[in-house]
Amino acid sequence: MGKSKKQLREQYAATEAAKANNVQLETCNDAYTSGAFKYLRFLVHLLAAAQFSYGIYYHYFNVHWPKGLHEEDELKTRWGGKFKYLTFLDVIIQAIYHTLALLNDLFGDNTLNTASKSKLRIIRDYIFAAFAFPVAHNVCISFWVIYIWDRELIFPTALDAIFPSWLNHVVHTNVALLAIMDLFTCFRRYPSRLAGITGNVSFMLLYIIWMHIVRYFSGQWVYPLLEPLSMPMRYLMLVALLGFNLFCYLLGEVINSIVWEPEFKLLKQQKIKQS
Repeated sequence: MGKSKKQLREQYAATEAAKANNVQLETCNDAYTSGAFKYLRFLVHLLAAAQFSYGIYYHYFNVHWPKGLHEEDELKTRWGGKFKYLTFLDVIIQAIYHTLALLNDLFGDNTLNTASKSKLRIIRDYIFAAFAFPVAHNVCISFWVIYIWDRELIFPTALDAIFPSWLNHVVHTNVALLAIMDLFTCFRRYPSRLAGITGNVSFMLLYIIWMHIVRYFSGQWVYPLLEPLSMPMRYLMLVALLGFNLFCYLLGEVINSIVWEPEFKLLKQQKIKQS
């Protein structure tokens, strides 16, 4: 038995809707993967990778505590080196992320699609979601809030002589600003909530354990503001640090879904029509 006129009309409407969806998706894809948008994304990744790589180099080889410290003070500053600071670990994360993103721009896949087959892009997206975005905003917001409240607790005035202002902004300000710029210029799919939060929380728990190891061997907490606190208040602050980092993860996920909502809708519609 042949199809009724109603069924034919519905089939025709579905076919036309699928064609229109494909045209919209191709238009978005062309705008995203070529032209000014493509070069803007590449420029963000190139400048960020270069900036953070140089920041790591300068921080590690040119920023040193004053000579002539007492043996006890020298031990406190030497144990764990720069790697005991979340700020330094974060700038390493940013350099790794933007370098991967730059490599993906050159050799990987940036197309808007339902599922990327580029492993480089999948790794890039996971590092951004679980580590680069949340840790950058945790570091930036925590640092500047405490700095404004009482800078001696986190960045003593004595550091001004050995820690350049430009480097301070690279490691405490630009990490967040460039993560936001990347979020607006780089389409990505966040990992599953479980996978993303597991990586995010695991990183912060390992860092808190590392802080205790440094405290045990050096006799001093990494951050001076932890010294005068009672044990309950100290661990309440560490839990707050962990919780704020998780909040930054969820914030990144929400902003990403809002910024790229039209593209996600088109991809969802295409997936439904293909199934």
